[in-house]
Amino acid sequence: MRSSQTTRRLLVLVYFCMLMTFPSSVTANAQGEQLRRTMADIALLNGQLAQRKADAAGIRDALSARLKEIKTEVLAETQPNRINTEADVLGNARLFYDLMLMAEIQAYVERYTQKIGYYRVACDRLSYLYQQADDDLKIVSTLSGMKVDALISQAEKILADYLADAQTIVIQPGALNIEPPKKIWKALSKGR
Repeated sequence: MRSSQTTRRLLVLVYFCMLMTFPSSVTANAQGEQLRRTMADIALLNGQLAQRKADAAGIRDALSARLKEIKTEVLAETQPNRINTEADVLGNARLFYDLMLMAEIQAYVERYTQKIGYYRVACDRLSYLYQQADDDLKIVSTLSGMKVDALISQAEKILADYLADAQTIVIQPGALNIEPPKKIWKALSKGR
């Protein structure tokens, strides 16, 4: 009888120990799954922002090429026609509008360059966050739930910050700093 009672106590103890460890493994699995979903969101957003960065670089390069064409056109117009003074250039309607167009294109090139930098920083932040989540996923069973929750909360905040920028590149024309044609001509005439 004693051995059966000892066996029963041992079984109760083993059962109790199993119950104590079961919730933590369920919690670890749930946290692991939540980290995997967060990592998928981070990877998706990072890919979208990388695409926006590539789009912005392509647009900037096309604008820069167009700017170079217009500059060549202005110089080709001024040299044979002996248009050398600021007054002559600004008095010539075609050259005046070319200078205005150059100023606007330069403003857009600068803004796209800023956007590319913004997207680069965003991608770097998301890559770091992804790596942090990946590291935490590897050791999720030993982490406290608070650390995982804090990481997920941080990830959700960063994702929310960048989500709108992942859809399309937005440049507000009213916020551009467009130089006056005189300043463009001065810079152009110095480079001759």
